Amino acid sequence: MNNFLRGKRPLVLGLLLASVACGAATQDYPSRPVQMVVPFAAGGGLDLNARNLAEAMSEGLGQAIAVSNRDGAAGTIGLNVVASARPDGYVLAFTPAVPLSSEPHRLKSLAYNLDSFRYVCQVFDNIFAIAVPANSPYRNIGDILADARKDAGRVSYGTSGTGSIPHLGTSDIEATTKVTLTHVPYKGDAPMLQDLLSDRLSFGAVLVSSITGHLNSGALRLIAVYADKRHPSFPDVPTLKEAGVPVVQASFGGVLAPARTPDTVVAKLESSCKAAVASPKYQDWARRANQVVDFRPGKEFERNVREDSRLKAATIQRLGLNSP
Repeated sequence: MNNFLRGKRPLVLGLLLASVACGAATQDYPSRPVQMVVPFAAGGGLDLNARNLAEAMSEGLGQAIAVSNRDGAAGTIGLNVVASARPDGYVLAFTPAVPLSSEPHRLKSLAYNLDSFRYVCQVFDNIFAIAVPANSPYRNIGDILADARKDAGRVSYGTSGTGSIPHLGTSDIEATTKVTLTHVPYKGDAPMLQDLLSDRLSFGAVLVSSITGHLNSGALRLIAVYADKRHPSFPDVPTLKEAGVPVVQASFGGVLAPARTPDTVVAKLESSCKAAVASPKYQDWARRANQVVDFRPGKEFERNVREDSRLKAATIQRLGLNSP
């Protein structure tokens, strides 16, 4: 037995030293720049949100946070990068919940799932709304439903793509009210808005913060929001529930780290995130961008994602969008 232990001493010593080094590394975290992966294209609302949050968090952590865009496949490419990264806190994701709560139900071949991440902090709510051109005859959701009942499929709506939050939310409107609408999916909001502004769509289901300019100019009007609360920048616009349609389609997001990231690192990131979200500079940007801020600690963020996953699974199955 003694000979066995003597033979194993280098291995035991190596493991001990590695454990000590790991502990020291987490205590010193971060000792070098951190990468924050945004799983969607640069220049959009999510990207701008990430860059403003990263700048605020950098000040608290004492290290730069570099934002990189790994877009494609509805956000799943970027999340896969983070899920497979070394769990040391130096590669994070800033993402809406959808690629995590919805896409695994649609794409069974994904290499990640809900347990592939540590949930650092929830940062924002994305409030989607029904938007119509300024000259539209629709003044409320009742007008849209009444027109749809005259002729199934007569009312068309555009979204940023099949399986997107506005697509799922509007399909819930159809299921709840027993009307049939014509869905026109686009590859993003920009091409959809071109057709909406040209009166080639009856309405658009779109992220409010992405159409700020069109709302301020009066080119578009909001009919109702899909959230469970009104948008603070547009307090006169009702929720669908308030308008008599019991539909809520949540969209929120925040910061993730790879699974097995040490508790001390996650705690430091969560604390930094909380301070950054509360900072005057970030709050000022959010107000100007009509971005709804909603900080939640990591455990609450995880609960919200898991509940959202449960709800998304039911809608996706009803629509037949889940892969075999």
